[in-house]
This record gives sequence, structure tokens and C-alpha cells, in this order.
Amino acid sequence: MDGRHDYWNAQQNVKTPSEGMLNMAKEKRTDTLGVDLLATYRITDGRHEDVDADSVSHMVDGSLIRDWALNDGINNAVQAVIHRIKTVKGELADLGHPEYGSRHHELIGQPNTANNRNLIKLYLLQALAFEARIEKIHRAGIDFVAGRDRDKVNINLTLSFIGDPVPHDMVIPFNFSEPL
Repeated sequence: MDGRHDYWNAQQNVKTPSEGMLNMAKEKRTDTLGVDLLATYRITDGRHEDVDADSVSHMVDGSLIRDWALNDGINNAVQAVIHRIKTVKGELADLGHPEYGSRHHELIGQPNTANNRNLIKLYLLQALAFEARIEKIHRAGIDFVAGRDRDKVNINLTLSFIGDPVPHDMVIPFNFSEPL
């Protein structure tokens, strides 16, 4: 494995809540990366937009049952980082999570300058400091996207997660002129 993730095809780790509960009841849980609903993204070009919870179907006593699909392990850690970055800091304060999210969204409407790209990096590092599943941040780069739209940059992250020695690369686009 080269460390790259196919975020929108993470179906290989799909479990149902009932399967997850059975596994947790059978053995002591040591997975520190957690379990969450599997998010699928209809826009699959890296923007991680138009998110929806996924479902799976299985047979129970001859009846087809639809259930929530779960995400765990490294795929869940990657999904958690994406959601943390895509959430505006303070957006979940009313739910008891005032520190969740990133402040880089405050830079929408500002010019794409070296100073503002450095602010994106600062805000991302601050947000990622709250993510306990990250063991090490190998790279956090904000790279200008050459082309017609001078307002676009790519957030390039290389992260190692707890219990996984393979660094994982993530690229998340950001646009200074409009929300992606």
C-alpha cells in the first residue's frame, strides 16, 4: 500500500451497527481510531462536498433490511480529518464542541497571498492539534493551483495515524473567492 486513500470507495470496511456491536461485545475494543457512520461524497474530485450517510442491505430472516454503513480504522480517521477541516470552527458549539473545526474558512473573500496561505496552514495545524487519532503531521502544505483561477489552492496533508506506520496523503482544495 502506498499510503494513498481512495476516500469515496472506502466500502471495503463497511459494517452495520449490529455487526459492530456484536464485535465490541465479543472482544475488548482496542481500536483508538473509532467508528462512525460512513460518509459518501457525490462530488468525488477531492472537494468532499454533497455528503450523505451511506447504507448497506442485508438479509434477516428472509427480509431485506437496510442499515447504516459504518466506517472504522484508518478510513474513519481520514474521514474525521476531512470533516474537521470542512467544518467552520464554532459551528458545533451549541452541541458542546466549540473547538471543533477550522478557522481557515474566515479567509474566504481575502486575496490569495503568501500571508493568507500561511494563515490557512496555521488554522489547519490548530484544528488538527485537537484530532487525537493523528500520531504525526509529516506535511501540511498550502500549494497554489496554477491555471485560470488564481484564488484556488490545495491543502496537502501527509499524516500518520495511531497504530498505522504508513503515512497517508490527503489533498483538499480551497478557494479564497467562494466556498467549495
